[in-house]
Amino acid sequence: MGLISLTCKEWVGRKENADWLTNLQNLVWDGHAALKGGTAINAERPGRFHVQNLHAVNYHGAPHLALSTVELDSEGLNIGGRNIIMDSSYAIVEEFDKPDDFSEMDPHEFETVDNGTAILQTGRIRHSSASPLSENGIVGESAFQLVDLSSRRTKFEWRSLSHVPESETCLTIPQLDYHVEKDFQGNYIINGYHACEMTKINGTDGSIIWRLGGSKSDFKMFDDYKLMHMHHVRIRKLADVKIPEELCGKVSDETHLALSIFDNAFFSLGKRAPTAGSSSAIVVLLDLNAMTGQVIERYTQPEGMYGALFGSVQFLANGDRFIGWGGQRGFSQYTQDNELVFHAEISNEAMPTWSYRTFKGPWSARPTTQPDLYTYSWNCHWNTTMYASWNGATEVESWRFYGSPSEYGPFEETAFVAKNGFETRVMAPFFADHAYVEALDADGSVRGRSMTVKTKVPEPDWGTLCSELRCYQKFDWTEGDGSDFCSEYSTGVTEGMPGQSVLR
Repeated sequence: MGLISLTCKEWVGRKENADWLTNLQNLVWDGHAALKGGTAINAERPGRFHVQNLHAVNYHGAPHLALSTVELDSEGLNIGGRNIIMDSSYAIVEEFDKPDDFSEMDPHEFETVDNGTAILQTGRIRHSSASPLSENGIVGESAFQLVDLSSRRTKFEWRSLSHVPESETCLTIPQLDYHVEKDFQGNYIINGYHACEMTKINGTDGSIIWRLGGSKSDFKMFDDYKLMHMHHVRIRKLADVKIPEELCGKVSDETHLALSIFDNAFFSLGKRAPTAGSSSAIVVLLDLNAMTGQVIERYTQPEGMYGALFGSVQFLANGDRFIGWGGQRGFSQYTQDNELVFHAEISNEAMPTWSYRTFKGPWSARPTTQPDLYTYSWNCHWNTTMYASWNGATEVESWRFYGSPSEYGPFEETAFVAKNGFETRVMAPFFADHAYVEALDADGSVRGRSMTVKTKVPEPDWGTLCSELRCYQKFDWTEGDGSDFCSEYSTGVTEGMPGQSVLR
């Protein structure tokens, strides 16, 4: 089935919520908490960072995760950030800071290329500008670099204003953002969102080879399909796209090029009419001799909505198309025959949330952290409720819980259950003052063990603020909580209320 990677952000306050790996039912990895505790995010300045573009990459021939973090100042300007690669234990193996001659890190693109031996990363350079589009006299020039992973040497760099004048921006924002894809010949296909066009550039001297979309397109689109507001262009093998019957046997890598594109079709800040009836994922087939293009696949947003910003298109191994709707807070999977497999939403209209890109695919991980265990009892007479989880672990199939009346044991098994979601809850048949849990894989082998934890027991005067399963208010639990009064109770179940422990 695969896991889904997304970075969720609220529109209200532009606050980053989480970086997630999930399946359609349960959270698998919450990366926001993990990154905030490491070097990737400054924990002393919460709310001033966001993370985007969480996705799987090939790093030196092995699957890894990649993402970008951005630091914002009080006015929302980008003042820092990192591009990060993590291994299957979620340990950071590579970090790339903003290049010295860039004004800021641009999280729009971060990808490994050349069989995982180099990276593509984007940045932005601020310049003074007299353009009437610039309200503050500043233009943001987009740039990208090809960097060798071993030597950290920049092998190629391209800057937009050396080739695309500022006057060619099609939006009301004087900023030239680009998404980048390296082709099979060492050239680059770049999507200039603010230029409303895709451009092929020479991988040696950076010169423009051709343009697609916008006002200076070198291609004539069939049916006058307008390509203006686009994201996430990717080169696709001809064998992986749906070639029209009339062209079967007439296309080749020498004469044609297939591109998958997320067609936003609308930009809410651009003051332009939509170019289509809704956002969609499309595949465009370019005839490089006739200089024509046609949309040969199109998958529309299921509710006919516009994802005015961001978005992604992924080809799955089974031939399906997986689409992240960007600003439209959801994602969908279609068959190549345009049948909707599923559609899911990240949030509802009451709390607008988006993910820059959303991907689906296999991922196997074993964190270096221990499983987490939280135990709670309503009072010293009550059975202990135990909550087990292991953030990011993909191999856990079951949990074995142990409890004891003492920190020093003896411990006895209280429950052995199948994993049930991100956090599995069980109730021990007695009051356990201390407990631990083991995580087991499908073969029954122990993959990890939690620390031995002391059970939390509410103080008597907390009264109705707590129940048999939890407290409804956040308390400052200390070593002097109510569990200190529980040492005189046994772990045996005798007569009394059902499922409760009583005094001997």
